[in-house]
Amino acid sequence: MSILNFKRKKMKKIKNIILLFAIAIGLSSCADNFIETEPTTAVSPEALITDIPSARGAVNGLYDRLQQTYVTGGYNAFLTGLFADELSHVGSFPSLAEFASNDIDLNNIENTRYWTDHFETINAANIIIDKLQEVDIDSEVSAELTAQAKAVRAFMYYRLVKVYGGVPLALTGNLSATDIDKNPLARSSESEVYDQIMQDLSDALADIRPSGSLYFFNENSVRVLKALVEMELEKYPEAEATLAPVIGEYTLANSYADLFGGNANTQEGIFAINFADFDGNSYAFYYLESGGRYEVAPSGDLLAAFEEGDNRTSQIIGEDPQIFKFKDPGSGSDDVYIFRYSHVLLMQAELLARKGDATASDYINMVRNRAGLGDVNLDSSNFIDLIAHERFVEFYGEDTDRLFTLTRLGIADEEISSKDNNTFIPERNNLWPIPQQEIERNSAISIEDQNPGY
Repeated sequence: MSILNFKRKKMKKIKNIILLFAIAIGLSSCADNFIETEPTTAVSPEALITDIPSARGAVNGLYDRLQQTYVTGGYNAFLTGLFADELSHVGSFPSLAEFASNDIDLNNIENTRYWTDHFETINAANIIIDKLQEVDIDSEVSAELTAQAKAVRAFMYYRLVKVYGGVPLALTGNLSATDIDKNPLARSSESEVYDQIMQDLSDALADIRPSGSLYFFNENSVRVLKALVEMELEKYPEAEATLAPVIGEYTLANSYADLFGGNANTQEGIFAINFADFDGNSYAFYYLESGGRYEVAPSGDLLAAFEEGDNRTSQIIGEDPQIFKFKDPGSGSDDVYIFRYSHVLLMQAELLARKGDATASDYINMVRNRAGLGDVNLDSSNFIDLIAHERFVEFYGEDTDRLFTLTRLGIADEEISSKDNNTFIPERNNLWPIPQQEIERNSAISIEDQNPGY
């Protein structure tokens, strides 16, 4: 039997930071049977994880937390896409307009919730890691479940460090508001956060299951994340070695359109978040006019980036352009990709081009050919422009890829400063402000710790 029980039931998403451990306590005797829990301010630690079923259930609940609106439920894409040149704000929410204009107020609710949702998930992972060190269960099971929690924690810290720079580095769980108040954490440096991400991913890779459901981390998806972080750190030979075992393990979907609408495509999907009609995301509702509110739209830069004959434009519809990758505005049941095999192919293409390997073109052209486009010659002189362009038109509207690619490749200033009606302040280094709420509630952070330019 697989170490993780993959028959999962959704939990209620609890937004209060005090309750971010609740996913680990609403458990029955079966790993996949959750009960709804009412908000509470303190929990006896021994009630969290006591045996293998409750440990598995806690990890299942941790993955349910990844569905939060600001983690993978839509706002992750809206905020980063608006801040970059990927999306335009066509709706009425002033908090989103601030991201589109690159001038985020310190009290912006979307920014605060992005911060909070990610740290809630980190704390839930920390509680699981802590408790698995204390309980007496099978060592192999404990190691695998700890690996899952560390992979999730690394993923969350990667998403935070990319938009805030250094952040508080919480590595133990808080079980109550009192714990949070008693253990304030100062901002760690960006390098310290990346060191912890790499440590968590290395630990996870040692014990994670080699294969299994694409809705949980496995060896391949941890490798993709680790290689991406290594590329952020300019450790290109290490990234190539990390990614190598994933090459050839998947294939591209037969057509681009096959990827979208309902469940994730298992042919191409490497890691995805599972949504359902009773526990959905916000993508289609915010992208579409029919059945939705049409709050965000593809930017003019995105529309202009498509070459003639690119069949990926099939996922943009309407006289008023709308992203149509997510089809269900009513309940938000479309799955969300974090990594697809096209990510791997474009990462490999970039890594080979950086060192002048002529086979780099083969990998980018697999992605282009599926889109109905001809070959390009990728080399060390043009890979930044070609990779940035190909990732733009391949992953638009799906997650955080555009902003993260621009900053990683060092071209964010150029692209963001040219946006219409934006406030570009170089001093900000394309980072978001630390939420004012965090500065006020965390005694280890002061206004002097705010990111420059805010």
